Amino acid sequence: MKTLASLFVLTITFAVCNRASGKNVSHCVYGTTLRDLLKLAGIRRGNIQSHARKLQQHNVDQSVLCKLTLQQLKDIGITTLGDRLKMFNFFSKDGNDCSSSSCQNNGICRDGFRCFSCVCDPQKGYYGPSCGQKCPCHNGGVCKTKPTGFECVCPPGYSGDLCKTKYLTEDRMANIETRTNELKARLDQSVKLIKKLQNQVTDLESRPTGSWQLHRSNEVLNQLEKMQLHRKTPTYTQRLPIVLPKNTRAILISIYCHFWNGNGHAYLNYVAYQKNNDNAVAKAEGYNTHYNVYANTFLYEQMIPWNTTLPNELIFRVTRSYLTGGNNNWYRVRLVGYVTSL
Repeated sequence: MKTLASLFVLTITFAVCNRASGKNVSHCVYGTTLRDLLKLAGIRRGNIQSHARKLQQHNVDQSVLCKLTLQQLKDIGITTLGDRLKMFNFFSKDGNDCSSSSCQNNGICRDGFRCFSCVCDPQKGYYGPSCGQKCPCHNGGVCKTKPTGFECVCPPGYSGDLCKTKYLTEDRMANIETRTNELKARLDQSVKLIKKLQNQVTDLESRPTGSWQLHRSNEVLNQLEKMQLHRKTPTYTQRLPIVLPKNTRAILISIYCHFWNGNGHAYLNYVAYQKNNDNAVAKAEGYNTHYNVYANTFLYEQMIPWNTTLPNELIFRVTRSYLTGGNNNWYRVRLVGYVTSL
């Protein structure tokens, strides 16, 4: 944003006056370029563009150009002696045109080539070629003199050609700040949720299709075969009859229950897990109940997590057992398969 101090210095384009005589000095006419001045000095067309570029690189305008010596022109890069003589003879004849200027209201005169321009003080509120016109901008707006008249430079909170439109008040600013903070908090939450979802998607995508494979077997666990239980809570340890691959992740066991007597009752509650791996996640539990029936059988399978770095042994721990009537109540446990990862 431009400050009032920066507006005090107005950049004037290179120009010539309406009359080129030494005495009748006028306001500079906007639009004439440095190349036009070099052409008036008699510089060949083929050298004009090169000389103008070198002068611009050294920030030389017509007010400075009038004061350069032949050596200074050479230092800038204009080495052709004939061109330097033409420029020196043409520009050095121009005197200080601000000595007869008519800048008003503390406007600062800027010397040009056989002309002058006025830089108006924005604090005084005037504009125009001689700083004689009152600035019509409202609400502290500053007039910037232009070739076609003026332009209002409005302070924060105002807009429009004359700075009459008030678009941002202190209350609205506070309200915007509050809403911005709320939106930022919601955005931060959304970003965290998106990252969480992205991590979940990455985990799923990183797992190849068909990364788990089931291998079937049919191995009777002899020590657990036909368990006859009544009010006992024993713990059975059974070494698996096969050696499992290193990439085994779980085993499958089947529980076959047979109950046959005269309207009696039978219960068997148990937990099964790999030896030395009895955390809650790794356990499989069962609750089998036969109540007041003559005969009943059922078969189901359970999966138990398996770690091949631990013992290749299955723990089958009875937590409750009870039966009434007959001796034909028994259970059979088999290893029916294992699951590996690819």
